[in-house]
Amino acid sequence: MSQVLSHLQVSDRRLPQSQEEVADQLLAEFDQLPAQLQLCARYLIDHPHEAGLQSMRTLAASAAVHPNSFVRLARHLGFDGYDALRERFRDFVRAGIGSSPDRVNWLRELDRKGGSAAVFGSMAEACLDNMEKMFAQQSVGDLERAVDWMIDARRVYVLGLGLAYPLAYNFWYVARMGFDHFILSPRHGSLPSDDLIRMDEHDCLLALTFQPYRRDTLAAVQQAREKGARIIGVTDSSAATLCREADLGLVAPTHTPQFFQSNAAVAALLETLCALLVVRGGDVASAAVEAFHAARWEENVYEES
Repeated sequence: MSQVLSHLQVSDRRLPQSQEEVADQLLAEFDQLPAQLQLCARYLIDHPHEAGLQSMRTLAASAAVHPNSFVRLARHLGFDGYDALRERFRDFVRAGIGSSPDRVNWLRELDRKGGSAAVFGSMAEACLDNMEKMFAQQSVGDLERAVDWMIDARRVYVLGLGLAYPLAYNFWYVARMGFDHFILSPRHGSLPSDDLIRMDEHDCLLALTFQPYRRDTLAAVQQAREKGARIIGVTDSSAATLCREADLGLVAPTHTPQFFQSNAAVAALLETLCALLVVRGGDVASAAVEAFHAARWEENVYEES
């Protein structure tokens, strides 16, 4: 009886009409999905272009699940089968961000050469694809909201651990030129909790973590949430715990054919945030940046050409 009621509830629910609606519904129900369906959902959310082009078996191999898991996910969403779900992603591809013929030919030529040229080509493809997806799928409104939160906050803690630390450091290094309330965390010889202990609702945390996600970063996010601070998460998937725990999640893909992550799109996202900080910070921020550089030149830090 319960199975019949469950089926009726699914059939009565409005079907997602676009790739964006599919992703929104998957994110809303992500925590309730079985583990295998979570893997399928994460792959569809992170790779909408591939979902519209590749076969179900190819997607299943990439997501490391059984092909039938995609069928189960489609039916969970109310579709009769996977092909009906796939049409939403095909519509996205038709209207979307496909590669130009020149770029495709260039990458194919590199692959044919083999060796280092093939590695170079595969890295170029990954970086360009990540960058393209990051800008195409980014919400300008979300970026503006994140920037306004940081400008209005009493203090902004910028948190990155492990491989995320240099990204956080670079963002802090640039942001502090225009603002004096940005704090890099953790500082040398300390823990994130040492910096966040005095945080309250007037503060903001910008936290970064990427697969495999750091438990200590997520613990710091929980600490900031308990203190009432606003949280901006920068990560590689809308389905990541950080993105779902944050008040605002910003996503930059880090996919790569190599053993390490590609941070090119993440760096571009953070650079965009820095640019918006100065623009939305107005004359005060612009004057602070000019004064910072003027002081550097006066101290003979740079070599003049």
